[in-house]
Amino acid sequence: MTKYAVEIKTPNAFTQKDKTVWAGFRKGNPALYSPYFHFGYTEVLGKLRTDVHVLCISRGGKTIAFLPFQADMNTNGKIGFARPIGAPMTDYHGFICAKGTRFDVTECMQQAGFGAFHFSALVENRNIRDVCIRSHSACTVMDVSKGAQAWREVRNSSYRRHLKNHRRRVRKSDELGVRKIVFNCKDKNVFDQLLSWKRAKFAETGKYDVLSTEWTRALLQTLWQEQGPHSDSGELHADMHALYFGDTLAAIDFGLSDGVTFHSWMVAYNNELQHLAPGIQLLEELIDGAEELGYDRIDLGEGSDGYKRHYASEDVQVASGFIALSGPAATLSQIYGAAERFGENKLGTVGKLPGKARRRYGQIRACEPSLGGRAKAMLAAVKGAG
Repeated sequence: MTKYAVEIKTPNAFTQKDKTVWAGFRKGNPALYSPYFHFGYTEVLGKLRTDVHVLCISRGGKTIAFLPFQADMNTNGKIGFARPIGAPMTDYHGFICAKGTRFDVTECMQQAGFGAFHFSALVENRNIRDVCIRSHSACTVMDVSKGAQAWREVRNSSYRRHLKNHRRRVRKSDELGVRKIVFNCKDKNVFDQLLSWKRAKFAETGKYDVLSTEWTRALLQTLWQEQGPHSDSGELHADMHALYFGDTLAAIDFGLSDGVTFHSWMVAYNNELQHLAPGIQLLEELIDGAEELGYDRIDLGEGSDGYKRHYASEDVQVASGFIALSGPAATLSQIYGAAERFGENKLGTVGKLPGKARRRYGQIRACEPSLGGRAKAMLAAVKGAG
């Protein structure tokens, strides 16, 4: 007899007790600081998509963990490929549980009818078997709780050189007009410009345009415009900050926040001002304004290369990989995984192409609800690669 009880619910089926348990897990587990783990995020997505579910795990009659996920279920309630909730929009994902909670993820997922679960930025992965994890990545997270000056004082010489270049660019941008920062911008024209700049950048780089589907744009707009109270200690919302050089809009930083952490989600800037690094200028303004805004933490997400290497002050890592459980989804996942490992280990750059194609299709599948839409997006991706 299994020691776990599992149940799959939709977010709108959550009781107030469920929400309170969720909030308690998050409050007591530092690994779940990110606003992506706020129940309100799952709640909003549940209203925008029909394939949003939550795996609820209990032991001895007591709930010990939740896993928000997305998947299409068959008539028998079985799940083929499951992916993190809100993928590819969600920068972090994982189990909502108390700090130090241990349980058998594989057993619980098998019992719930999962075929395979693919993850790309999983936090708190101590319950995931090592064989399921393909890679780890560092994240760029800044602890600004003691103020901007204190944060800067402990930066290294590389950051100080970076800051010197930043100040030179600030002086140069002053020639275009008085710099102006608008925190918590509510201008719909600025929001529309953010989407336009981001979509143009996707087209320029050949990356899949995650904003090409209605639900992803609706997710951003809903969180930005509808800031109502949720079950957690802070309200979940999106903050949008804008930087102007004179009357010219230079950069926009759109982030998810619970009032304590600001997760920089969508950053865009005026290409004609690229030489002045307006995105960096806006970030430095955010550091200066963090106390006023109530932010103790600014999170720039996965990755620590490029300009990000100057800003990390907390040791946060995420894992990518998959859990193959049963049925065709598990078999295909294992085949894909073996092929990708072989290609990466034996074929160099060319060997990475199958993995890139699978990840691209994963993004498209998560965004595009119809088979026709997926085929069209993949065709465009192939043409773009060529």
